[in-house]
Amino acid sequence: MNEEMLIKLLQIQFEHERKLAEFAGKMNLDYFEVDLLGVVLDVVGVPADNSLEQMGKYGYDNWLDRPETFSRLWYYEAFQRQVVSGTAEECQAYLEMIKETRIAYYLVELDAHQWLAMAG
Repeated sequence: MNEEMLIKLLQIQFEHERKLAEFAGKMNLDYFEVDLLGVVLDVVGVPADNSLEQMGKYGYDNWLDRPETFSRLWYYEAFQRQVVSGTAEECQAYLEMIKETRIAYYLVELDAHQWLAMAG
């Protein structure tokens, strides 16, 4: 999927959330929720969120400390903070931030695997 399409998906996600917010509290909107941001995160290569599974395995107090735990919450919160008008420029900047954090995550993951291989 090309970058233009990803930016458009982010803009649609923003607009959809804005419209849902207009009706919040007036009716049950659970059936209208759409997670296009999750699709964008998948395409860019952000690992799937396994926080609920990890909470079930290790309990609420210990799940976050596990190296195999990955939460996407930060990406959703960053979207809320960074995309305030839904412009292509805001979505582009958010997309670039995702890509940069993915590169950093891979480097940390690679270093950890190399360290474990050398230690083993």
